[in-house]
Amino acid sequence: MGYAGNPASGSTDSVGVQGAIIAFMALSLYNALELDIIIISAFNFKRQRGLYFWSFVAAANGIFPHSIGFLLKNLVNSHSYGLYNTLIAVGWVPMVTGQSLVLYSRLHLLFWDRFYLRLVLGMIVFNAVAMHIPIIILLFGANMSPDNPWTTPYLVYEKIQVTVFFLQELIISLLYLYACFSFFDIEDSPYGDAVKKMRRHLVIINIVIVLLDIPILGLEYSGMYDMQTAYKAFVYSVKLKMEFRILNELLLMTRSRTSVDPFGGENTSTTWMRQGSTNRL
Repeated sequence: MGYAGNPASGSTDSVGVQGAIIAFMALSLYNALELDIIIISAFNFKRQRGLYFWSFVAAANGIFPHSIGFLLKNLVNSHSYGLYNTLIAVGWVPMVTGQSLVLYSRLHLLFWDRFYLRLVLGMIVFNAVAMHIPIIILLFGANMSPDNPWTTPYLVYEKIQVTVFFLQELIISLLYLYACFSFFDIEDSPYGDAVKKMRRHLVIINIVIVLLDIPILGLEYSGMYDMQTAYKAFVYSVKLKMEFRILNELLLMTRSRTSVDPFGGENTSTTWMRQGSTNRL
């Protein structure tokens, strides 16, 4: 959600705020490196194909150029923003839309209504085009000089796209929570109390993910653009680590009864799992 900092300023004057920005960026880079190690070493990622795998890779590695570009923008005393903004833009697109695609592809594990899944995918594609392209154009225009006609449209559209991406991920998360309650609410489940424990754990993790996004909106609408961008990169790295944990728990629960393949995009679940899909939107 959201994009880089205030186009009218290249750095933050407050030492405390700048220190917080550097800390968030450093943690983001560390988490991204850890995510790459997970991708390389984790058993579940040996099957390197499918939307989940590639969207996860894109979202994780988009953090690197986004964070590096933003660090350079805030630490290097220069008014030449071409390189910085290019790095930020190149990283921002896969980091944000990649995260939504991770959520979408993970949704396939529990939610099999093709009509609504296509609506969700259509929403992601439309917002990617309608939000990413205009804001990148406005960003480069706004950075041509400290004060030009591009700045005000950028600041307005910045708030719009931050809100749109927040709502997009919220919608996908709510659909997942609905599917989670429906899927695991099975009377004759062979897992007994483990089903309730699993559902409760998944719900808590997803609520935490949504709560992590809320401060991004607050920082954006309060005008703290640099802090919003730094915090956002950190949040996206944390959410990806939590997403991997969610996937592991889902696969652990379904492994003995299903041949779900989140990396290949096909779902060949057995009768027990499909019983949970009868109560759908």
